[in-house]
Amino acid sequence: MHLVLSFALLAASGFGAARAPEVYKCTTPAGTIAFQDVPCASGQTETTVHIKAAPPAPPPDESGDGAGDQYAPPVAPAPTAGAPPAPRSEPPTMYLCTRPEDGTQYLSNDGAPPTRMVPGGVLGMPGKSLATTYGKGGVGVSAPGVRKTPISTAPQDSVATDYVAVQDQCEPATREATCAYLQDQYDKIHAKLRRAFKDEQAVLQPQADALEAQLDGC
Repeated sequence: MHLVLSFALLAASGFGAARAPEVYKCTTPAGTIAFQDVPCASGQTETTVHIKAAPPAPPPDESGDGAGDQYAPPVAPAPTAGAPPAPRSEPPTMYLCTRPEDGTQYLSNDGAPPTRMVPGGVLGMPGKSLATTYGKGGVGVSAPGVRKTPISTAPQDSVATDYVAVQDQCEPATREATCAYLQDQYDKIHAKLRRAFKDEQAVLQPQADALEAQLDGC
């Protein structure tokens, strides 16, 4: 009973094993045993008891989520997936150009085709009728070979027969139109390669490679 009481008093006084690595065991002449953190009184038998220190507490959590009193072991990072695919390239910028004389269209790399000369008549500029050519009364209309056709030097009369400088109108082509054009050009070059001689292949192959690289963006 005396021994048990001494342990209870020691725990109540705050000298637990986790807080006192060394205590004194004091035995009185009457046989009472007490444990304390100061040397025993005179007349008591003193024995030093070494107590194994408790492991240090985990560091406090500074995240502010209130879970600092619980120690969480480090978590190994999850295995990463394979490297992300390289970004897809874009097809080159091309321009859809329209010829004013007939409305046909084609694709251009720079959208700045050179000026061309075309007859004014193909642009819809009116020419001169026979009646207008032979003048008032239309003499010679029924037999134009009877007399020579008069030649007019008026600018407005020569427009229809002269050549006129024109430039095709261009605008950025859509992605679909660009890819279709590149594929068509690649197919044509590839067909030529199958029938080309060695010296021709040296010229055609770089063209095919360039078109294939541009098609990667389609």
